[in-house]
Amino acid sequence: MAVERERSSGKRRRNPSRLSAWLLLLALTPALADVDEVRRVAAPDWVVPVERGNIDDKLLGQISGGSYYLLSDMQINVQGQRSIYRRIASQAINAAGVDALATIEIDFDPAWQTLDINSIDLIRDGRTLPKLATATLRILQRETALDRRIYDGSKSVTIFLEDVRVGDIVDYAFTVHGRNPVFDGRDFGAIGLQFSVPVARIHARLLTPGKRDIRVTPRNSNIEARVRDEGGMRAYEWDQRNVAPLLSDADAPSWFDPYPVVQWSEFADWPAVAAWALPLYALPKTLSPELAAEVARIAKAEPSPEGRLLAALRFVQGEIRYLGMEIGPGSHAPNPPDQVLARRFGDCKDKTLLTVTLLDHLGIEAHPALVNTNKRRALEQRMPHPGQFDHVLVQAKLGGRTFWLDPTRATQNADLAHLMQADFDLALIVDGSSKGLVSMSEDRQPAPVRLVKATFDARGGLDKPVPFTVTTTLEGERAEAMRNTLATTSFEELQKSYLNFYAGYYNGLNIAKPMEVKDDERNNRIVTVEHYQIPEFSSWSEESRQHTADIPTPDLDEKLRGPKSTVRTAPLGIARNSDLTLVTETLLPETWTIKPDRVKVEDPAFSFERAISPRGNRLVITDRFTSLVDEVAAADTARYAGRLAEARDQVNYYLYWGQPTEAETRSGLDRVNWLLLMIGAMSLGFWIWLALKCNRHDPPAQPGTTNGLPRGLGGWLVLPGLGLIATPFFAVFTLVSNLEAWTADTWANLTTFGNEAYHALWAPALVFELSMQLGVLVFGIFVLILFFRRRSSLPRIFIAFQIAVQLQLLIDTALVNAIPQVAAEPGEGAQAFGSLLGTVIWIAYFLKSSRVANTFVVRREKSTASVPRVPAEAFSL
Repeated sequence: MAVERERSSGKRRRNPSRLSAWLLLLALTPALADVDEVRRVAAPDWVVPVERGNIDDKLLGQISGGSYYLLSDMQINVQGQRSIYRRIASQAINAAGVDALATIEIDFDPAWQTLDINSIDLIRDGRTLPKLATATLRILQRETALDRRIYDGSKSVTIFLEDVRVGDIVDYAFTVHGRNPVFDGRDFGAIGLQFSVPVARIHARLLTPGKRDIRVTPRNSNIEARVRDEGGMRAYEWDQRNVAPLLSDADAPSWFDPYPVVQWSEFADWPAVAAWALPLYALPKTLSPELAAEVARIAKAEPSPEGRLLAALRFVQGEIRYLGMEIGPGSHAPNPPDQVLARRFGDCKDKTLLTVTLLDHLGIEAHPALVNTNKRRALEQRMPHPGQFDHVLVQAKLGGRTFWLDPTRATQNADLAHLMQADFDLALIVDGSSKGLVSMSEDRQPAPVRLVKATFDARGGLDKPVPFTVTTTLEGERAEAMRNTLATTSFEELQKSYLNFYAGYYNGLNIAKPMEVKDDERNNRIVTVEHYQIPEFSSWSEESRQHTADIPTPDLDEKLRGPKSTVRTAPLGIARNSDLTLVTETLLPETWTIKPDRVKVEDPAFSFERAISPRGNRLVITDRFTSLVDEVAAADTARYAGRLAEARDQVNYYLYWGQPTEAETRSGLDRVNWLLLMIGAMSLGFWIWLALKCNRHDPPAQPGTTNGLPRGLGGWLVLPGLGLIATPFFAVFTLVSNLEAWTADTWANLTTFGNEAYHALWAPALVFELSMQLGVLVFGIFVLILFFRRRSSLPRIFIAFQIAVQLQLLIDTALVNAIPQVAAEPGEGAQAFGSLLGTVIWIAYFLKSSRVANTFVVRREKSTASVPRVPAEAFSL
């Protein structure tokens, strides 16, 4: 859908670097001597002549392009065919200004406009040199939207001036006549009252018939218009001198427009605009055989309304290529669906009307929806008229839900639950009951998922080449964007771009094997796996005598990059619905002593969280960045930038270690901690001796009904039995996991005063942990034997063992929490409480359960009393 230009004509300046290509085109284009739509005539009688302004020395330093604008004059007469008079005068300050002023370019649409060149004067040293008769004029087909596959038929008249010098003033004027018939004779538009460059004088004048209801109002301005009647016409006039430039920040949101304008419209409100569009999007009364056949095909293939909606959308997306012929009324009026289907191409208007037609005949309610992809929410502050929209899509209603469908997207093969919908904040529904703009965000879609897992496999050595794997999971809108990229970019080119991205962080990075792509279109998910090798993962510093391995976060860095400037007048635009989770896993050659950590940075605009989790020889760093808004107010930019900087300070992570050859040259015996080995052996002997002593405990069986049920290793006894089976394995796993902490090197590093990792409680904590885990191992096996032998001593020993384990956990937790490097996370307290609660429950069970009393009755020594034989029972409650 074309944008109705608020300024129907204007001047554009070409980039000098493109001059050769431009001149080649001109050589192939005839002169304008016989072109009907361009004339060389005087200005219309209704135009009020105005004088140029003069250079203001205070504003001279703020010019751009080497020229100073002395006059910007726009006068519009909306009566009849509508005429726009434009006059511009500029003075060349330097050579760049000469180059700019020597070429004039004027745009117009010959489908509904004619162009008059009224005057071209060159003023030098106070003398006026008319150039209109001698200037070289050329015409070219503009088609500035060809990159978006839109043909609008507009043209450019280019005027070349000879002998322009520094200090010369170029003063030219032209008038464009015509009105696009698609608007039914109703008028609207806007005139700028301030620009990004200084202007000595800005004059604007609007003539409207007194009998027509045309509302005129300024935006971003409190400049009062001079209003008077001129022979049945109402004239509005604005006149300003020495207007300073207004510069807007480049990274402002697309909808932010601070420039003062005067705007007018003959449309009373948004419903009036919808009423204007309604006939344009009227559904055809009959369908062509080809279109009727397509409706029948979808209805037969898809019995459900959901399937029919998706099939119609996919048909238009995939079978009707995007191409816009937006000439004259075609700028806003769609072509008939039969014609669009027959030629298999169309723009957003054509594809929308075709989709709505298909859905209507498939029994699904759907309507066109006008939107603006740039102005978005700012439509609420604009005057209602058709020129406020640049795109149209489909609003469909199904099952009590509203869906916003864009037929111009690439084919969407996701199911309805995962279908990404359009969201441009506000839309005007074209139906007979439209009451104004409606929100497109009533049912908020989940943020597009981007999950990146980066794995460094350094198990072969941190100073060796390291395999580097990046697995990226994309869902929703991000998956669709990636799917479009894969469809339009060669695999080799994409692989190379990814390689170059990561090569900026890892020197000598090379591809280990080709990238893998897994596309789950139904769930709208794409997974890519990249395989690289890093030749030099670490570096050696002679100054510090240590190795350093950097673990960067390339995918996160772009999210944490702050704005270029925090001194702003415009809000800062940021990415909408940005949610990134980055998991960085480093596989180490051995277990390191690494402090777990968790940090969080919160701001009204974003949330950032990092968790560092050492797991044996794995270091896992999880980062999550979530954007909460799509703009930051200008006054809040400094705060936002500061919080981003705070988050950036948290993401730099390094591994340090000394000269590796020192440890590698030592034998295995040199790493044995003989002191702890002796302590462990003594502890092991003590626990075995204590278990043998406990084995002699042979109490009589608890009173119970030994001849009845329940009895046997069934019922709830199964659960503690499984726990007893797992206990020795858990103890062995804990001992093996902590072997590195008990080596001579680690012991010396942790218990030697003056070392960075030293703490006074490391020695008792390590000794206590070793001794207690050996005790758990020995008594876990001992209690398990008693359990399966159904010994009468089992209940008491089981209870004592459970109490001992809880005391061990309590003491161990207290020691660990006293050491800052390994202090427990907040959530671990809840886990400890859960373990204690479970112990209390099982102790109560062993004390009160009749099954326990009837099962554990076997004595170590044979008793004179007969012991009833226990039959085998089923393991049931």
